[in-house]
Amino acid sequence: MSGAARLQDFMILRMLGKGAFGKVYMVKQRQTGNLYAMKCIRKDVVIDQDFFESLKLEKDILYGVEHPFIVSMDYVFQNEFRIYFIMNFIKGGELYRHLSRVKRFNEEQARFMIAQIALALGHLHKRNILYRDLKPENVLFNDDGYLLLADFGLAKMTKGKKDQTNSFCGTPEYLSPEMIVGTGHDHTVDWWTVGILLFELLVGITPFFHRNNHRMQYLITECPVTFPDKARLGFEVSPVARDLIKRLLEKDKTKRLGAVDDVKEVLAHPFFNGLDVEKLMRKELVPTYKPEIKDDLKFFDQKLTQLEDIQESVIDKSRVKLIQQNQDIFKGL
Repeated sequence: MSGAARLQDFMILRMLGKGAFGKVYMVKQRQTGNLYAMKCIRKDVVIDQDFFESLKLEKDILYGVEHPFIVSMDYVFQNEFRIYFIMNFIKGGELYRHLSRVKRFNEEQARFMIAQIALALGHLHKRNILYRDLKPENVLFNDDGYLLLADFGLAKMTKGKKDQTNSFCGTPEYLSPEMIVGTGHDHTVDWWTVGILLFELLVGITPFFHRNNHRMQYLITECPVTFPDKARLGFEVSPVARDLIKRLLEKDKTKRLGAVDDVKEVLAHPFFNGLDVEKLMRKELVPTYKPEIKDDLKFFDQKLTQLEDIQESVIDKSRVKLIQQNQDIFKGL
């Protein structure tokens, strides 16, 4: 954790994104000139959504979970109406934008990416933290070609490996069968999402996607994963990659790859043969895909990165009163 900071210490440059709880800006620290991502969180929305414990956990993860493939935070502070997280500015932007541009990645590239994500998830699981929100939008590319897991708004602290939780959350295409059915989920919910992401990286679309949400949930809970036809699409997924995806997308969470020995079990799969995990952790391997970054904002939504978008929303008087009445809960941050 770095020293104390205030909003006045930072110059807002551009908006990077919008979320349910506020906006994210690219900012420059006035004293050092360093670039950061500043996440602004409205207190009234936190109160409305009963989100304080999740917010505190997100702060604790960003501050306390040191890992080469997890985003870190340098400062956190607040004023009367908002909380501010000051995090590393990751120039490469979201994996989603790169996937949208290239349409799909080859297996060597996907293996390099998935291994990093698996290591990050395994690190969280050791600390009894479920991530629960893996998707291309929440994985960031650093300028060195390595990845960082970001956005811990849906993370959940558990009491241990066998502890289960029943809350319903996540992105529809990435929901696990047990999440949909409501039978309780544990750390294996994250390995399901790894299987979904690997399929999406290799094929360009999630395996159970359907425009009708009810139909998509039926496909997730009842139907086996199918792979694209080479004759029709011009490419195929290798047998070893298919096997990994099928084992990660096992509908019975107790039989899912990673259920017994977590990340060690996943990375022991033949799909990762030849990958030196120790060197990967030390970032000593040459990345299989490296974004070419000439502009700090190249891989961010250009509709959001305009100067006129940097104004914060005005908080209504009724919302101000709500915040003032509940200000004590934010003293723990």
